[in-house]
Amino acid sequence: MDEIRQKIQRLKIKSELLIAEGKRAFIIDIHEEWFSCEILEQGENKISFKPFRGNSEGEIIERYWSDIKSIEEYEEKTK
Repeated sequence: MDEIRQKIQRLKIKSELLIAEGKRAFIIDIHEEWFSCEILEQGENKISFKPFRGNSEGEIIERYWSDIKSIEEYEEKTK
C-alpha cells in the first residue's frame, strides 16, 4: 500500500510542476485510456483535465489519483 501512496505522491508532484510551468500533459489511466490535455485542477483525491485531442476532446474529465497510471509532459510529434 505504501508503494501506491508513493506513486500517487509522485503523480501529484508531476502535475503541480506541469501546471506551474503552463505545460500540457499526456495522461494514461488504469483502463488504458489516454488523454492529451490541459490540467485544470488537482485536489487531494482527484485531478480534473480537459483533453484537446482524441475522443473526449473539449470535455472536462475527472479521475481519482488511484486511477491514474501515468502523467507525462505532452510533446508535439513532428514529421
